[in-house]
Amino acid sequence: MSFEYYSKWWAGTREVLEDLVARDAVFVAATDQKLKNRNIASHQVGGLYAKYCMLVQDLGTILDQLAQPQKRIVVRKIMDAATIRLHELNEELRNIDISEYHYIDGALVELKLVPQDVEILDPILYYLRHYTVEELWTKIKNGERIYEPPPPPSPPAEEEQEVKEGEEKVKEGEEKPNKEEAAAEPTPEQPKEVKVEAKKRPKKYVPEVKVLTVEEMEALKKKEKISSIVNLIQGAERGRQARLYFNEKYNENEHKKKLRLGLKPQEVDAEKQEKSALQVQKLWRGHCARQLVKRKEKERRFLIGMYEPSWRSKEEFETLERNLQKRRDIRDQRIKEYIEANLNERARVFRVVGPGLMEDIGDEIREWFWQWYTQVKNFDNYPPEEKGGTVLVVRGETMTPKEWIDDVERKRKEKRKNKGRDKEKLKAEKEKQKKLKADQKKKEKEKKKKEMLRKKKKKLKPWDFELEYEPTIARDPFLKAFEEYHEFFDERKDADNPEEKTYMDIIHEEKCYEMQLELRRIVDDMMRLELEQLEEALLKDRAKVKGKKYKKKKKKKKKKPKNKKKKNKDMTANRTTEDLFQELVNNGIIHPYEKHYLKEFKGDFSYNNCEKRNQGFDPPATLGDVRQAVKLNCIAPLSTEAMKKPRSVLLAGPRQSGKHLLANAVFTESQSVLFDLSPEILAGKYPGNKGMKMLIHLINKMSRVLQPSVIFLDGAEKVFYKKVPKAEKQLDPKRIGKKLQKGIIKTIKPEDRVLVFGITGAPWLGKPGKMKKVFERIILMPRPDYGSVLLFWRDLLMPYHGVDRNIDLSCLTKLTVYYPLPVLQEVVKKVLCPARLIQLSYIPLKQSELYEALLKIDPITDKEYKKFLKFYKNTPLVKERARLNKYNEKIREQEAKAKEKQQAKKAR
Repeated sequence: MSFEYYSKWWAGTREVLEDLVARDAVFVAATDQKLKNRNIASHQVGGLYAKYCMLVQDLGTILDQLAQPQKRIVVRKIMDAATIRLHELNEELRNIDISEYHYIDGALVELKLVPQDVEILDPILYYLRHYTVEELWTKIKNGERIYEPPPPPSPPAEEEQEVKEGEEKVKEGEEKPNKEEAAAEPTPEQPKEVKVEAKKRPKKYVPEVKVLTVEEMEALKKKEKISSIVNLIQGAERGRQARLYFNEKYNENEHKKKLRLGLKPQEVDAEKQEKSALQVQKLWRGHCARQLVKRKEKERRFLIGMYEPSWRSKEEFETLERNLQKRRDIRDQRIKEYIEANLNERARVFRVVGPGLMEDIGDEIREWFWQWYTQVKNFDNYPPEEKGGTVLVVRGETMTPKEWIDDVERKRKEKRKNKGRDKEKLKAEKEKQKKLKADQKKKEKEKKKKEMLRKKKKKLKPWDFELEYEPTIARDPFLKAFEEYHEFFDERKDADNPEEKTYMDIIHEEKCYEMQLELRRIVDDMMRLELEQLEEALLKDRAKVKGKKYKKKKKKKKKKPKNKKKKNKDMTANRTTEDLFQELVNNGIIHPYEKHYLKEFKGDFSYNNCEKRNQGFDPPATLGDVRQAVKLNCIAPLSTEAMKKPRSVLLAGPRQSGKHLLANAVFTESQSVLFDLSPEILAGKYPGNKGMKMLIHLINKMSRVLQPSVIFLDGAEKVFYKKVPKAEKQLDPKRIGKKLQKGIIKTIKPEDRVLVFGITGAPWLGKPGKMKKVFERIILMPRPDYGSVLLFWRDLLMPYHGVDRNIDLSCLTKLTVYYPLPVLQEVVKKVLCPARLIQLSYIPLKQSELYEALLKIDPITDKEYKKFLKFYKNTPLVKERARLNKYNEKIREQEAKAKEKQQAKKAR
């Protein structure tokens, strides 16, 4: 796709976005009239939610392919604001529906969309890491080392001499016994034993065994497999040709034998022969015509999408991916050029403009001193550095000499007025003002308490619903980003910059502004000293006029601000990032992960749950709902900084439900660095209290340096075991659980892109109270539903060419609805073996064959799944939903009784 395509797409998306922000503002203003119907509120908020989902997808694609670096910065800000707004709407729907899963089918029907249009898959939400940090992470993923400890220091000269002397003594001691042996040699009188040395056999040549890497081993296995398959095919084909040749020769010999024996073939009647030929032709042409009709019907159905082809060409997707990668390479190149241009322009501006600008700023501040001295005969207080220094003077945020004079005169007049009044009355007035302020603070506290109590009561009585819509945080970032875009890019045409290079005039303005602020700080420090000298000279002159001696004032020490929390000392301040990174890699805490994407997690949406939710029921979620919940609660929060987000998420689900696949998808799509704190990995590492402190310090420090980061717990229930099994006592799994809440999760701030993510297959083994405190969000994975299983069966069977396209899978789906999806995959591989694939052309596949193979395997039973439901029902959100469900049941019962009474009256 070309530069023009993305420019047009961005222009269209910007118009849609501006329109959507305006509509959003109208919607927020309209919510002052509080809605009391959950269904209407869900429908209204769901419409905005759907639009923002589509918008985030479009902005993600544009951001991925946009190469102009300065425009990317603005689009990134808009993307962040859109993601924040999407998260707010998700939270609002969560509060309305009292559920992690949303069903907005009514809004989608109005917008003429389907759930798949709203699903966010593969968006480019993440920030690019710093170049050096990203380089370190790529080296780790490639299996390289990024840090080698320095060699030990060489010993001093004296120690070296002592070592040499010791070595010489050892050599002398070895030589002495040789002399004694020489003395003990036999005399000429004694016969000397002659030792015949055996001839040494030549050593055999042993070739060096080359150690192969894992990739080379896999490639070798693949080659061997291909060669064996080729040999098998060749053998079968040669055998077939030999059999045909032998059969032909055999028939020939038999015919010759019969001729030798005098057996002549029977004469066939010509008329009979013609009739039989006509009959054969008739049947053959009819067969060909029927096959042609069937083929055309198949082609038509393939064309309109009624049939699924067994093979689809991936050429278009591959070319698209290649083109996208080319643009990404151009994008990365433009970003590097932008960084270099920034550094060069900064150096140039400081070299050329800096010296003159410092003089101008100094003259400006001296002029300010001169105005105060000429008009007031005094100097104003120098603005503090924390508030911006003399920038406040330039902006006009400090008092002018005239304002100061007016203020002094006003104070004098007040003093004259208050001279006749008693001091007690003045004190009483001050006390009254203090009391009023204290009363106001108390009222505000009481309001907050009442609000908290009201919210608690609302949770206890969820049927008393009112839509209370808080103002969005995303409005100001949206407006600022739009203003910035209009300021810099409205007058610039994209066609004038087709290569998407940097605009140097924008960089020049930015660097001039930055330089002015930096130089102003330096000049402010110099002028503060100059002001002290001027004030001292002024005081000396005043002392001379009065005839007194001048005494220097002692400088007041700055008071340290009270009630400030002590900052934790950095335990590894003397160590480099590479050293700490390598240490965590060596201990297996940071390690590469398998690349998986959310689209690999197969599952369909429920198309009936919206109606059930509107009727007051709480329908079970489907696998498609889980996929969207993971995207919004785990991946999207890692993309933006200024956003309230869940700091910890737990994913609970039965065996083979896809927990590890979803975990790897979270790591891959957020481009995170994985910190694995599973008990198996931490066993025997960082022992004792000191070791645990060091581990938590390293995790907290490096997760911020390498963010986005995911702190992962595989088997999260082990960290909170009620009773540790004997087999796992050596691992000490509860060790990290004691420090997880206070040491790691509480330290995560809204601006940190860090997530604690756990998966569990047996949550009932852990202490439920602690698990609910640690994990802010708990997502329960449901058993496979009918729609998801049907979709999965079709995905498994349709790639096989011999399988009938019209095969009825509904009965098979109903029978296998609670089986894990990987089990179905294994069964298909087992049943459709090579021998069975050959037979498909004349023995079609039956559903019973697949089901018979499944009879030996147990599905996820009700008894097994009830344990998960029992744990999930004790979570705060589900408890609140259960209270609402009970209330809805009572209303339904009352309505049913009322209908029965009416029917009974009519019958009378």
